[in-house]
Amino acid sequence: MIWMKAFTTSSDPKIIGGYYMEAVQRFSGCPRIVRGDRGTENVKVRDFQRFLRRNIHDGSGIDGYIKGASTANQQIESWWGFLRRESMEFYISLFNDLKDRGLFDGAYLDRSLIQFCFIGIIQDELDETIHVWDSHVIRPSKNDRVPNGQPRIMYMLSELYTSDDHISPVERADVQLCQSNCTLRPAVPCDTDIYNICNILMVESQLHLPADAYQALDLYLHFEE
Repeated sequence: MIWMKAFTTSSDPKIIGGYYMEAVQRFSGCPRIVRGDRGTENVKVRDFQRFLRRNIHDGSGIDGYIKGASTANQQIESWWGFLRRESMEFYISLFNDLKDRGLFDGAYLDRSLIQFCFIGIIQDELDETIHVWDSHVIRPSKNDRVPNGQPRIMYMLSELYTSDDHISPVERADVQLCQSNCTLRPAVPCDTDIYNICNILMVESQLHLPADAYQALDLYLHFEE
């Protein structure tokens, strides 16, 4: 799993493009092929992928980018089910309960408070879920084309699984040009003014940032009072 981010938006193409470019920089190259759905949030990823691979001819297609409905991708649908079972079902139920109790109305202030209290905790959960996924064992299959083993080991030592490294090298100048056309995820998890006010209120009440979901809930309810 390359990235899984908790943030205030999943539809801003510049933010999504920023995630892609962070990965390109981290792995010193771009993927041979990217598959994305037809949503507009992926247009920057598509453009960056095409640009970075414009001079690469390795038989993967014109630009190494494939568009298709996510429902037609069994692997990603399986991942969404795993993610929900492993960690996100708890938060879905928690936020629905807040709504049913009249403690969350979807207005800008309530959304910002939820973001302030929970995004860091949810990101920790996502990171742990990725670790579990990358460490789980894929069992042998009757299909000889399906490899078995731990995903993280299979990725790092692909040659042991008769596979190849599919990272395409990129030029630093090209990476910098792409980075100038995307947006990195800000450190502040919500509206800046609300973020500053929340920090002031926490100091006045001698409160600290939450370490788990229950502390995040207590902090949110404190702000709601």
